[in-house]
Amino acid sequence: MRLSLSGLQTYTRAEETRKKLRYAGVSTVFLPAGQVLIQIFGLLLDDYTAASLVTAAIIAVPNFFANKHFVWRVTSRENLRSQMLVFWVAMMLGVSLATLFTHLAEHAASNQTRLVCGPAVLVAQMLGYGIVWVGRFLLLDRWLFKLADNAPLCAEVAIGEVST
Repeated sequence: MRLSLSGLQTYTRAEETRKKLRYAGVSTVFLPAGQVLIQIFGLLLDDYTAASLVTAAIIAVPNFFANKHFVWRVTSRENLRSQMLVFWVAMMLGVSLATLFTHLAEHAASNQTRLVCGPAVLVAQMLGYGIVWVGRFLLLDRWLFKLADNAPLCAEVAIGEVST
């Protein structure tokens, strides 16, 4: 496969590519915000594992709506509870993995200063969330928000079948 400027332009104009770029954009907002909160709560609670869970609880709702509206551009309020539940479960799985990594890093660096422990936790968090980031995109794209996209089509098909 040869790379060309026109091929790259065509690829970046595709809706799927723009959706992936929007997903990365939302992540570039929430990841640093979450990391700042984890570091703050880690200092306040003196427990980065608890800080990770508290941060996830705070950031889950705005993250859901940012993904729903900006990435997948779903405006329907249909199945909002189900969508939020699935998103929350996916996020909690990611947080669980990142928290496990956080816990391991925190205990591995427990004899070190905060200047060593903080960055170790940051690296562990990034690794955990990085692994889950791709999986969550696929779950949200292929299943959760795909269902929302298909809901109006199903209604149109049903109306069309009744009127014919």
